[in-house]
Amino acid sequence: MIISIPIGKGKTGKTTIAVNLALSLPKRTVQLIDCDVEEPNSHLFLNPAIQQVTSIGIPVPRIDESKCTYCGKCAKVWEYHAIAVILKTVLVFDELCHGCRACSYLCPEKAIFETEIPMDRQIVNPN
Repeated sequence: MIISIPIGKGKTGKTTIAVNLALSLPKRTVQLIDCDVEEPNSHLFLNPAIQQVTSIGIPVPRIDESKCTYCGKCAKVWEYHAIAVILKTVLVFDELCHGCRACSYLCPEKAIFETEIPMDRQIVNPN
């Protein structure tokens, strides 16, 4: 049997339900996979024996100012405002970027490329 707890608004108890459900079933019959991209924290409640750690990163936008026309489409695409276009300047706020790449897809001049920064260097807002 596969039980999935789908995406939902933060702080609604998805992790609490998943962890308690996993703990209520017989050992060795459960695999709990925490696929939360921003805050996978089920391990805090389960105290697992971690056998392998793999570093991952998140793509963040960089602007090629020689191609940019400052149209502002990149700044309008995402609700977290990771990019701001002010006159002839483009500001990128790495800590607000969720790595969706929508800004680079929508850039009509193809002036946006991504660099990957390690997730452990990302600043995560706990709220």
